[in-house]
This record gives sequence, C-alpha cells and structure tokens, in this order.
Amino acid sequence: MDLAIEQVEVQESDYKYIKIAIWMYFLLWIFEGALRKWILPSLATPLLVVRDPIAIYIIGRALYQGIKFVNSYVIFGLIFTLFGLALTFTFGHENIFVGIYGARIMLLHFPVIFIIGQVFTKEDVLKIGRFLLAINIVMTIIVYFQFTSPQSAFINVGIGGEGSAGFSGAMGYSRPPGTFSFISGLSIFYTAVSVFVFYFWLSKDRCSKILLYASTVSLIIALPLTISRGAVVAVAIVGLFAIIASVTTGKMLFKLIIIIAVLSLVFIFLQKYSSIFSLGTEVFMDRVDTVNKVNGGGLKDSILLRALNEFLGPLSDLFDQPMFAGNLGMGTNAGAQMMTGKTSFLVSETEFGRLGGEQGIIFGGGLMVLRIVLALSMAITAFRLPHEKKLLPFILCGAACIAISQGQWAQPSILGYAVIMAGLVIASIKKEENTFQKEVL
Repeated sequence: MDLAIEQVEVQESDYKYIKIAIWMYFLLWIFEGALRKWILPSLATPLLVVRDPIAIYIIGRALYQGIKFVNSYVIFGLIFTLFGLALTFTFGHENIFVGIYGARIMLLHFPVIFIIGQVFTKEDVLKIGRFLLAINIVMTIIVYFQFTSPQSAFINVGIGGEGSAGFSGAMGYSRPPGTFSFISGLSIFYTAVSVFVFYFWLSKDRCSKILLYASTVSLIIALPLTISRGAVVAVAIVGLFAIIASVTTGKMLFKLIIIIAVLSLVFIFLQKYSSIFSLGTEVFMDRVDTVNKVNGGGLKDSILLRALNEFLGPLSDLFDQPMFAGNLGMGTNAGAQMMTGKTSFLVSETEFGRLGGEQGIIFGGGLMVLRIVLALSMAITAFRLPHEKKLLPFILCGAACIAISQGQWAQPSILGYAVIMAGLVIASIKKEENTFQKEVL
C-alpha cells in the first residue's frame, strides 16, 4: 500500500512541469486579448500565436515522459493535415506561412486535448473550476465598465490599441469582449464558468460557499450585459446537461428544483432592484427582437435553427468542393490578412465550410467526421458512467461537445476553449474504471 502511494506521488511530481504549462495555456486563453489590447498592443499580431510555444512544450514534454496520448484521433488528424499541407505547397496557394498557420491547429493544439486528459486528475479539474468562479467576478466587473463606458474609453480599446473592441449590439450599446479580443471569447468564457456554477451547486465537492454565491450572481448579471444570444443559449445547453446528469436520484432532483427556484428569485430580485441588470435585459431583448425581425421567427428559430443550418449546410456543400484542395490556412482571418492584407473570410465563415474549402472532400471531410466522432464519443462515454461519477464529465460535455464538433477553430480563443474543455472532460472520467482511451479510441 505504501509503495502504491509512493508511486502515485512520484507520478504527480513527474507531471509537475507539464501541469504548469497546461495552466499557462489556460491563463493565456483568458488573458491573450488583454495582452493584445491593453498591455502589449504593439505585439498584437505575434501574440495571436502566444499559446503555440506552450503547446509545443506540452507535446515535447509528454513525448519525453512517455505519456500515452497518441491515439487514433491524433494519428488521423496528423495524416489529414499533413496531406492537406503537402497539397497546399504543391498545387495550392503555396504560401508557406499561411499553410503552417492553418496546420498548427491540428498539429500543435489538437494533441493537447489528450495530454490534459492523461495528466490531469479530477482535483486538477476542480482547481480550474474554482479559479474560473473567482475570475468570473473580476470579468463581470470589467464587462460592467465596458457596457457602461463609451467605445472611446480605454477599457473598450481594440486590438493593437486602436479602434474599439465592442461589437454592434442594441439601443446604442455594444457587445463587450471582456479580457478577450472579441465577444465570441467572452461568450465561451461564461459557458465554461457556467459548467462549474452548476456543478458546485449540485455536487458535494469542496468549494467556498461565498465564492459560489458571488460567482453565481456575477454570471446572472453578466449574461444580459454581454448582449450575446449565443452566450445565453450556450449556458442554457450546459444547464440542460446538468439537469440530465442530475435527475438520476430523487434526492438530487429535489435539490435541483430548489436551486432553480433560488436562481429564479435572484433573477427577479435583480430585475426589480438593480438598474444596470434591468437595463442589460432590456438591451438584450431589444437585440433579440431586432434580429428576429430581420431573420424572422423567435429566439428558437433565430439561434437554434441557425446552428442547425451551420451544421448541416456545410455538410451538403462539401460535395460541391473538389476531392482535394490546397487552401490550408486561407480560411483563417490571419491567413487572409497575410494573403490579401485585410481580414476577411476567403473560404467560409462556418467551420465545416472552412474545412471543406481548405482541404477538400477527402481530407477536410475527414477532419469533420473526426471531430464529430470525438464529440459523440465523449458524450456517450460520460453518460455511461455510474450515476455518482457522471455529473462532472457530463456537464463538461455540455460545453465541450459543440466546441469540438463545430466550433470555429480558426479563431484562437475558440480553439483554446475547445482544447481545454475537451481535455477536462477526458480528465474527469475515472480512468481506473472507465478509461476514455480504452472505450472510444
């Protein structure tokens, strides 16, 4: 028994530096935009790939330590990408920098998912969660000042210290990006926060009650201030996964009902007595109404059906693409900037459209299938866990699966989010009883 404990302690010590690197990757995901806007604006362009050296170190360290992270997903991702890169250099646009920038997504960042899953324990996942709860309070304060300040204020400055980072919203208010470069980063940040808000409310794992209450209120206040329909729907999806995972016992179901009732009372109280919250909900609903008038239909039609179209449309459009394409990297904004001198969508605005347009039916379609299978495998594996072990990984799936299957990985913030959340899903599955690698790889 003592020998087993010593072996675990040695293993944890061996993982010390790779865990530090993973935390750096995580922190840079949150604060990359802050570096590019406020702290080092003159280095905004090179900071776009600030996590790449960290990913290289993580992979190199994992190989050195013999961590078993190379699986069928990593191998097929490597094959599809290298063939796409070869086509790009021989028959495609032949721009080496654009091609490598596009290839780094699968070559550098994708394998990090499985390294996180191997070296992180459940307690490491919970440490990430507690940190997110704490930083959520600070983030909401930043969002409050961005929402209430003019776009000319320093807190709303854009990338490189120029222009404004706010995006069009409603009633004269812009969608704030928080510490991120764009509103998309802030939306997924609150999605990640919601995972642990729901989890710590429902579980018995240790978390400061004061921190949990403060972070919960901060999340409720922040959502309308983002003026982001996507953020609200994403948090609702995480909540749905939490409900599915928690209705396994009557006791937890009763607890869930109490929590929903308490959160509803908090919402009503804030709506009645907080002027900034009521203003935020008014602005948010005005944007929903405006978009619905333009697109037709209600909130369900304008968001959920759009998501469905973005998923199915590129799948059907894929067959209009050539069997092979050499446009790797052209579908990213940075790649377009390098090739044309301006930010634009040279291939497609949707992720599957980008993959098909960059690499064609065979390799681009292969990456689509790879990501869909990975997302489904994570969700199925988490759902099959015993009731007492299902809660954390399945709630995490509510945030990770959409980001894996159709998240816009050409956008660095979304890529980082997908890598982190997918890695946490795998890490939260108890390896000694139901390893992700054995069941689905």
